Amino acid sequence: MKSAVYVFLLCFCLFGMPVHAKLCIGCSAELPDNANFCSGCMTPQPKAAKLAGSQPVVHNQREALLELFAFIDEFEANFHDVQYLNILGKMPEVRTRFNNAAGKYKRVEARLPEELTILAQVYAAKYQLFEGITGVMKNLRLDSGYKAAILKSSMLVMALYNRVIDQFRTPKTFGATELVELKKQVGNIPKRTQKYAVTSKYLSLGEQKVPGGEKIMVLDIQGKRAMILYMGPSMDNNPVEGMVSLRDLEKRTTWRRENVFFFD
Repeated sequence: MKSAVYVFLLCFCLFGMPVHAKLCIGCSAELPDNANFCSGCMTPQPKAAKLAGSQPVVHNQREALLELFAFIDEFEANFHDVQYLNILGKMPEVRTRFNNAAGKYKRVEARLPEELTILAQVYAAKYQLFEGITGVMKNLRLDSGYKAAILKSSMLVMALYNRVIDQFRTPKTFGATELVELKKQVGNIPKRTQKYAVTSKYLSLGEQKVPGGEKIMVLDIQGKRAMILYMGPSMDNNPVEGMVSLRDLEKRTTWRRENVFFFD
């Protein structure tokens, strides 16, 4: 009996107490031993923080948030490949995963720094863009050229969202100045991608004339000319686009020259 006790005490001294599952310090969920943060509440874990050394807590929170919404970036690949069946087929799963992720985010939102709340808002906007595109794809009555125009304009919006998200993929400190610039960048996206109405009888885009009252989008500005996308039906399956001088654009649409700054 004494020898058994001696063996137990020896093992205790050498190896410590029996190993128990690692629990999250934020929500008490069971975690892997090497977990840097909790996937449920996104709380950085003490062991991971100790191993990370100089990595700040906000960096771990950023990694957790990017991981929480990573499925949105993965789903985006289907749009680039124009895989309509994959988009429509996988959207219900993406919708469920987003609702779950949004629920987890809401539980920790109050503890996150402002730049991470902006990151979450961008991901939410990106998800809403997916919802809009899939809604268009389901509408069989819409002209295919119009669908192509909506997809192209949506991909531009998506690219602008991704520019914001990419800033969080490498360690970076958002001071007061950087935070102001980040807010400006995000706030500029709806201005940069807004639609304008043709106010004259028509607007010429190459060989096609866009009738008055129809909507257009400015894709890019090159010097004194703008690349225009017609947000309407076409004669074929392709979107209608073409170059227009800034003078004609201002004269024949609701676009104004000061809007050039949206493209800087």
